[in-house]
Amino acid sequence: METVYLFVNPFSGKKNEKDLTQHIKESFLQHGFLEQNITIVTPESASDAFEKAKAASRKGIDLVIPLGGDGTINKIIGGVHEGGHHTKIGLIPSGTVNNFAKSLSIPLDPDLAIDTILNGQDKKVDLCKVNEHYMISSLTLGLLADIAANVTTEEKRKFGPLAFLKDSYRILKRNRSYYLTLVDDNGQFAIKTKFLLVTMTNSIAGFPSFSPSATVNDGLLQVYTMKKVSFMKFLLHINDFRKGDFSMAEEITHFSTKKLSITPSRIKTLILPRTRIDGDKSDMVPVSLTVLNEAVTVRVPHS
Repeated sequence: METVYLFVNPFSGKKNEKDLTQHIKESFLQHGFLEQNITIVTPESASDAFEKAKAASRKGIDLVIPLGGDGTINKIIGGVHEGGHHTKIGLIPSGTVNNFAKSLSIPLDPDLAIDTILNGQDKKVDLCKVNEHYMISSLTLGLLADIAANVTTEEKRKFGPLAFLKDSYRILKRNRSYYLTLVDDNGQFAIKTKFLLVTMTNSIAGFPSFSPSATVNDGLLQVYTMKKVSFMKFLLHINDFRKGDFSMAEEITHFSTKKLSITPSRIKTLILPRTRIDGDKSDMVPVSLTVLNEAVTVRVPHS
């Protein structure tokens, strides 16, 4: 009988978190799982979640289920990978964006997601190492990261997409460009960009991107840059851009690569862009990204 670790974020603030946790446990018990084989884990911090997931993987736990959004899933999957990555991942999306789950067609409805874990199929998916961190879905810097920098989790839950409007005018009025040097599979080149976005799949927050042939296990990063942006166009389509729908932005440049390094091309600049990985603040540049092909196994719906 499979052993299960259910990771619950005690700081999520969601009123129904305890009810959902109990519902998940009861669903597994009803399907023949033994109560002593189901462990509810409540990490004290993001780093603690990583270490506990790493320990679970080393212990040989069959199935780890992170209950949360992309940021929570990121830490759990990174820990599982470092622990030996034989442990499988089950997903019950409960975040704001749920980009990783959407890219794998995981249902957002909890009961359907539970059914996927119980009756779905296993799929090996890519992971990305970014400096000393991991990425499951996306990295962004520049305009989109700057707008999201001061948006709190509580504001996202309370206001939804409107939470990202509060700093938009100030950031857009500043009209900052970043001068970066990129090194990919084909060599080195310099760019001037308003933002840089790196994704692991052919979708961004569930929206189709410019690379329809990309898959979750092709070993490639999808990279997007935008040299200029219209102030009014951005305001009109800010929620589309936030979700990754750039169909209204003809200025987008796109390419694919197995690895990527990003450094500032103006050494004396006082402004170093800070990256956001899977929605959370991460390192300032320079950063180095390397795809770990088919690094983890996730339970997904039957195709």
